[in-house]
Amino acid sequence: MSDNNLIESKTLSFEGREVCCLIKRNRRSRRISLRIISRNHVLLNIPTRGSVTEAKRFLSSKTLWIKEKTGKMPRHSCLEEFFSDQPQVWIDSHPRNLSFEFLGSRKKTIHQVTADSIEVSFPENQDRESSILSFLINLARDYLPKRLEVSSRKVGVSYSKVRVGNQKSRWGSCSSQRVISLNWRILLLDYEIGEYVLFHELAHLKHMNHSSSYWNLLNEWVPEAKTVDRQLSQKGRELMLLGRL
Repeated sequence: MSDNNLIESKTLSFEGREVCCLIKRNRRSRRISLRIISRNHVLLNIPTRGSVTEAKRFLSSKTLWIKEKTGKMPRHSCLEEFFSDQPQVWIDSHPRNLSFEFLGSRKKTIHQVTADSIEVSFPENQDRESSILSFLINLARDYLPKRLEVSSRKVGVSYSKVRVGNQKSRWGSCSSQRVISLNWRILLLDYEIGEYVLFHELAHLKHMNHSSSYWNLLNEWVPEAKTVDRQLSQKGRELMLLGRL
C-alpha cells in the first residue's frame, strides 16, 4: 500500500515499550481492522469511506489486545541487531559467522567468504538495513540454487528454474511449470531445517498437494518430516519479520 494512503501515525506506550500504529485507508478493506506487523508496529486499516473518528475509537478499545499481541512477538526485526546476536548463516553444510562494517573510505560493497566467516564492508553513506538486506538476497541467489541442485540430485528429480526472493510469509513454492521459488531467509535456518525446505518443494514436483502420498515421499527423503516442519514453524515466526522494508 502506498504511503499516500497514510492518514497519521500514533505512538502507544506500554511500560517503556513503544508501539507505532500507522493509520491508513485501504480500498480493499470492508471494515476497520487491526494488523500486528511486529513487536513495535501495528497497522490500522480504514475502508475508503470509513470514519477516522470511529477508527480511533476502535483503536482505543483494542489497546490491551495490542499490548498483549505485540508483547508476544519476537524482539528482533532489524537485520543488524539480529546478526549481532545470531551471526550464523548457512550457505552450505558448514555455518559461517556473518559480520558487517560501514566504512567512509569504501566506495562499493565488498565481501570475503572464508571457511568460517563472511565479512562484508559497505560504504558508510548507504542505508544500513537496505544494504544488509540487498547483500543477503544476493548471497542467497548465489548459494541456494547450488544447494537445491545438490538436493535434487540426491532424490533424482529435476526442475525447470529456481528463483530466490524476499517472500513475506512462505519459505518456498513450486509451480506447475516446475519453477521452484525459495526465500532468502533459508540461509538463516539451521542446515537440516533449511534442507527440509528444499526437499519439501522438490517433493511437490511429484505431488502438487499435501496428500498422504506427498508426506510419505517426503518422509523417505527427510525422516520425521512433520517434526522438522514444526521446528520450521517455530523458527520462522521471528525470521519472517526480518528484512521487511
